[in-house]
Amino acid sequence: MGEYQIGGGLRLLTALEKTQAFSEFLRNRMVRALETEDPAELHYLLAQLDDYHSYLWRYYKKLHAERGERVNPAD
Repeated sequence: MGEYQIGGGLRLLTALEKTQAFSEFLRNRMVRALETEDPAELHYLLAQLDDYHSYLWRYYKKLHAERGERVNPAD
């Protein structure tokens, strides 16, 4: 999986680094998976996307707990 790794600290710089790494990871693997119509590779990529989604939700929840009034000003 190269440089892309999920998990770790929940902070802005880490979230930005993970987003950049995930973008590069998908760019390198998604096109091949779709062109070759490889269901196993596509399943793997969807699992990685799910992990990334979970990581960002954890980051959101941390921010909301720390400063919820700024995250959702309409609430």
